[in-house]
Amino acid sequence: MSNFELTTSSGLITKEALEKLQKVASDVSCECPGHLIEIYRAVQAFTEYQRQCVNQKPQDEMIHRWLETTSINMEHILSNTIVTLARMEGMIDDKNQVRSDES
Repeated sequence: MSNFELTTSSGLITKEALEKLQKVASDVSCECPGHLIEIYRAVQAFTEYQRQCVNQKPQDEMIHRWLETTSINMEHILSNTIVTLARMEGMIDDKNQVRSDES
């Protein structure tokens, strides 16, 4: 297990942690961790999409800001859910290290 940050300063799971968890997720008897990671990545993509979205009408900018804020909130909820589930499944140890897929 290598040392790295599990979450960012804003509380979101780091890209490195997500990649490591994706590798060990297949060792868990259910597919929930992998599905949650896929959902998290889709929400991240949607958040980024909102930042690039075209505003054609006056209310569009407000709508897209609201959607972006809402999707950021979803990122936080999913990030916390992934980390908590990974701990419950033994994918993250008591020192906040992702277990190696070689173990």
